[in-house]
Amino acid sequence: MHSRTSFHPGSKFCVSLVNLALALVLLPSVASAQNWGRPTTSSPIAVSPTDRLIWAVNPSDDSVSVIRPDNNTQLAKISVGDEPQAVALTPDNKLAYIANAAGNSVSIIRINDPAWGAFSASVIATLTTGAEPWNVAVSPDGRRAFVANSMQDTITVINTADQTIIGHVDLRNTPGADVDFHRHFQPRGLAVTADSSKLYVTRFLSKTRAGGRQGEDFGKEGMVIVVNINTALTTMAGYQPTRAIRLAPQVTGFKFPGLTADTGAFPNQMQSIVIRGSRAYLPNIAASPSGPLRFNLDTHAFVNQIGEVNTTSPTDLGALNLHLGARDPEPGKIRSFFANPWAVEFTTQSGAGAAYVVSAGSDLLVKRNRPAEPSYAEWGWRGRMAG
Repeated sequence: MHSRTSFHPGSKFCVSLVNLALALVLLPSVASAQNWGRPTTSSPIAVSPTDRLIWAVNPSDDSVSVIRPDNNTQLAKISVGDEPQAVALTPDNKLAYIANAAGNSVSIIRINDPAWGAFSASVIATLTTGAEPWNVAVSPDGRRAFVANSMQDTITVINTADQTIIGHVDLRNTPGADVDFHRHFQPRGLAVTADSSKLYVTRFLSKTRAGGRQGEDFGKEGMVIVVNINTALTTMAGYQPTRAIRLAPQVTGFKFPGLTADTGAFPNQMQSIVIRGSRAYLPNIAASPSGPLRFNLDTHAFVNQIGEVNTTSPTDLGALNLHLGARDPEPGKIRSFFANPWAVEFTTQSGAGAAYVVSAGSDLLVKRNRPAEPSYAEWGWRGRMAG
C-alpha cells in the first residue's frame, strides 16, 4: 500500500511544519545512555533519546521550540543565534547543538531537567564556527558535534565533553574532489555512520562534470565527501577527508511530447542525507535544464542512493524519480507531482518498515511501505491518497 498525507501550510515556514509531522511519526528507538545505536543525521527537527521531547528550530524569530509529543504542546521556546537551521542532541539527553546560519555560530544548550512537568534548559555557550553554518550532527557515540559551514567549505569539529572547537576539516583537501576557490563545495547535509567512523557531507549545488556543459541535462554531477573520523582523538589528525563520491546524471523516464529523446537530470540542492543499513539516501531537487522547457520536465524529485557506506568503497547507485508516480499513478489515485523533496526518514534500520519523504514544494508527506528485501524498482512512489 502506498499513501500520502496532505498538509496545508499556515505560514511561509511550511517546510518546518511538514518536518515536524515527519518527526511525530518517526520517533526513533530509545538510545542507550551514551550511544544512539544508529546512524545520525542533520535536521531542523530532533527527537530526544527517550522519545519524550521534540526540538524544532524557528529561523523566523531566532529560537528553538521544545515540544511534548503526547499532547503536542510547547514546553519552552529558547532564544539562540541568528537564523537557526538545524538542531542535534547528544545521546545522554544533556546537550543540544543549534546551527545558526546567519550568525556564523553554534548555540549550545544544557538540558537541566528533561521531565515534562519540570523541563529546564539554558544556553551555556556560543561558539563561532565558520561562514553560514547550516547543519549540525552529533556522532552516535556522543563525543563530537560536526558543523557544516556552507560558505566556507569547512566542517567544524566540536568536543562535546568541554564545548571546545578541536578544529576545522578543510574539504578542499579531499582527494579527487576538485574543490577550490572558484568551485566551492557548499557543504550542507551531514550523516555519521553507526560506528562513528565516517562522516558523509553533501554538496548543496551540483557542478559541471568532466566533459559536461552548463545548461545541459547531463552536464553536471552531484558530490558527497567522506570524512574518516576518530572520535577518540582530540587533534585534527583524527578527522580527514578521504574520498569524493560523484553522483552522475541519469535518464528521468520522461520525454518531451513529440520528441523521441529521453530527458535527463542531475542531482541538485542536496539538503540532507540519511543512512539506513548499508545505504545512504539523498532527497534532492534534480535539474533538467535542456530545452525545450516544460513545467513537468525542468525539475525532478530524485532520491539518490549511495551503497556500501560502511566500507571504504561507497558507490553511486543512481536515483529514484518520485515524479514517475505522476506519470503512472495507481488506479483511483490523484495524479500530482512530489515537488522539492527536502528530507527523508525511515521507521526501521533494517527489514520491513516505512519510508517518509518531505515534499516541501507540494506541502506533502509522502509515505512508502518498504518490504524486508525490496528490489531497486520497488522504491518508486506511485500516486497519492488524499489526507
